[in-house]
Amino acid sequence: MRISTSQIYDNGVFNIQNGQSAAYRLQNQLSTGRRIVTPADDPVAAGQALLTEQKKNVNQQFLDNQANAMSQLKELESLMGGVDELLIQCKSRWVEAGNGAYSDNELKSIAMDMRGKLAEMFGIANNSDANGLYRFAGYEAATRPFISNNNVVSYQGDSGERLLQVETGRFMAVSFSGREFFEKIPTGNGYFVANPGAGNTGSGVIDNGSMLGNYDGKTYTLTFTGADSFDIFDGTTTTSVTGYHAGDPINLGGAQVSITGSPNTGDTFTVAPSREESIFTTLNTFINTLETGDSGSADFRNAMNRIGASLDQALQHVLDNRAVVGARMAELDDLTTLGKDLSVQYDQQISGLVDLDYAKAISDLAKNQLRLEASQQSFVKVTGLSLFNYL
Repeated sequence: MRISTSQIYDNGVFNIQNGQSAAYRLQNQLSTGRRIVTPADDPVAAGQALLTEQKKNVNQQFLDNQANAMSQLKELESLMGGVDELLIQCKSRWVEAGNGAYSDNELKSIAMDMRGKLAEMFGIANNSDANGLYRFAGYEAATRPFISNNNVVSYQGDSGERLLQVETGRFMAVSFSGREFFEKIPTGNGYFVANPGAGNTGSGVIDNGSMLGNYDGKTYTLTFTGADSFDIFDGTTTTSVTGYHAGDPINLGGAQVSITGSPNTGDTFTVAPSREESIFTTLNTFINTLETGDSGSADFRNAMNRIGASLDQALQHVLDNRAVVGARMAELDDLTTLGKDLSVQYDQQISGLVDLDYAKAISDLAKNQLRLEASQQSFVKVTGLSLFNYL
């Protein structure tokens, strides 16, 4: 095969340039620590690395959202804990106020303390975060949720809960509706509420009752027709009971109550399904009872029975909602642990795709330098050949 001088020159230059290009690429890899400096180095691996990097970025955004949600839930749980502590203090004051030996002035002193606790409760209900958003206003976060007018507290927010996306397809509530937390508290024992008639003249006191089975949800009215007899009206039928003694259980469609003291003829008592009442209404009722009630009267004892039951329901309601927040925080802990593990896996995948094997790169560079030197030396030798040297 005939090879021209120009071919020898062109081939020598081509080999030297290839060696220099390879040396340049290896030097770039060693200086950056990456096997893929440009996508052209390995298009398939570069594409896979890009997709993995995108997944990692999405996962990191979820981790950031989870941290944000955890911060908000911790603050919310702390506020709920403050409400819990206030209610425990209120229940303690209720026990004190039930002491039959307390004078009216002592009851009014307790009422003054209760007004302070009511103000604290009102402050917690209107708490806002660093951005001025109210925590218990629902979606209406910029609106002050509770206002007071002549000791009547009303809610201005809505029933919504602000959400954060903490994982694919998982949106977590990071706030609570003030209506849900402060107002939707069942009265009585949570199933029914027992009340004396407003015009009662005797000393009869009805307890908060208990469940015998499934309460049928009817409203029962007891009307005393004598010292030991009364009629029960359930809305359609009247049943007469005789031979009643104070404290005997009275069964009413799955509900059981008892009446102590001595009701007068015509005195009435009702047992009706539980309704919802706000914490503020309960505390205001407590304060008004302390300020205006006679600690020795049946009206006072009946009112205190209802207030005690409402405080118990409020405490249970707060505990239930704190448990909801606690469950959300536990879920966030699990999601964050999984997210961090996933982030490590993404880093490992990206590293396997683009990071440099230094031992191999250094070996390749040494071999390339040897080839380049050989190409250069052989080029010098070959280009030095000429027939004119022999003429």
